[in-house]
Amino acid sequence: MHWKISHYWEHQRTLIIHHHHYHYRHRWNSITIFYLNSHLVSLGDLGRKDIRHTQGDAGTTKSFVDAKTFFDGFGGIDYDLVTGNHDLEGLDEFDTDQENLQAWMDCYNKPTPYFSRTIGERTLLLGLSTGRFRDAPYSSHEVHVDDEQIEWFREMVESHPASDGWKILVFSHAPIIGSGLRVLQSVHVTNGCAWLNHCSPPDVRNSFVRIVKDNPQIKCWFSGHFHLSHDYEDALVQAVKGSPCAFLQVGVMGPGSSRDNKRQTRFVRGCGGDFLQLFSINHHERRDEGGDATKARVRLDATLDLRTGEMTYAQEKGEGEDGNDSVDDSKADWFQAYVPQEEDGCYLEDIEGSVFDHSRKVCWWHMSDGKVLGLHQGQLVEYDSETLSPLGVVLTKEQLASSATENGTKEVLVVQNKSILVLVDDETREMEVIHPNEDGSYWRKFQRNKKIRLEEKAREEIARRWLAQNNVSKNID
Repeated sequence: MHWKISHYWEHQRTLIIHHHHYHYRHRWNSITIFYLNSHLVSLGDLGRKDIRHTQGDAGTTKSFVDAKTFFDGFGGIDYDLVTGNHDLEGLDEFDTDQENLQAWMDCYNKPTPYFSRTIGERTLLLGLSTGRFRDAPYSSHEVHVDDEQIEWFREMVESHPASDGWKILVFSHAPIIGSGLRVLQSVHVTNGCAWLNHCSPPDVRNSFVRIVKDNPQIKCWFSGHFHLSHDYEDALVQAVKGSPCAFLQVGVMGPGSSRDNKRQTRFVRGCGGDFLQLFSINHHERRDEGGDATKARVRLDATLDLRTGEMTYAQEKGEGEDGNDSVDDSKADWFQAYVPQEEDGCYLEDIEGSVFDHSRKVCWWHMSDGKVLGLHQGQLVEYDSETLSPLGVVLTKEQLASSATENGTKEVLVVQNKSILVLVDDETREMEVIHPNEDGSYWRKFQRNKKIRLEEKAREEIARRWLAQNNVSKNID
């Protein structure tokens, strides 16, 4: 059995769940794989990354059919998949999210966009899909799980308790808030599409991490979305206090989609029901096998003890196989969003007046209504009050700069018993009160719905053409 990675799989994130043993070899740009007791899971974004407005783009019927051919090429190995935000981006082919999602479900003969699968002894896989793109109130790229799925997920978890020996592995395109995974502040945090249900009310947004806290049978949660590799210190973490759940970033396979030039697949091997071994298949690192044949490097990242919840890393976190840093952190500030910690020394408890200090790179505080704000990388950021994960940007660097002089700044003040947020220009002393949104949050939704933006651009183009034609006619007359 052979399969070949083509340009249609640039977005794709694939996870191989494995129970027994494996063997694979690479030959002539194809891979021959032999599996016993194995399972495959895709985390979505199946189509071509660059939108050309033709079949094969992400979210089109052709992208689904071609991906199915790809998965079917694994020689009959069972597989499941969930949708990513780009899987509902077939705007030229489908008028509604429901039609787009139904086409995806029809292609894979799925009765629902979510899935459950029992593999091995009391081992359950659960998958959650996003269901909207055109109907998103803000960023179309927010990965949103509807109420029906959340209730189904809760019921499935609670009906497979740890007391009965169940082990649950969860799959979603984007991670949950509170997962502790590395996130792109300048992309996903700024645009409000980093976490599952990022723009939902707190009780909905935080429902996932609460389920994890209350259910120790959840052992792993796999997600992609950020187009980042497995080689960061915070790409494989246990971040929820009191929970054994390991959160894993899953990389991309196509070279045109990776943000750090690494192409990877997660590989998981169960060991007698007591341990999980967590591997990375490094498609970007190939070893000669003689002649023209090469083989991707497989690396053990960690071992998770399912009995105690303890995770043992195969090497020091942040180090590669050769003992050097596994990732160039020269862009660390761009990649990583700061997450406040209760004892990080950056918390401002008693504040009345100025909080902006150019010598202070990071600080954070609570407003009187419980909202958490902080300064990081010269931006004012709001954090989720329950998990302290970044929610979004309140004020950008440009907005904190003075309009009077090139190097001037604005002073940030918190006044009236931490109830009012104020900006004062250092040069002009002009004042601006930063009001909360209607829902009480402070962070701004910078990215609007893509379908609406495209419709606006189309109307603007029609208007420009009309004006140009009328100007020509007037000149002729």
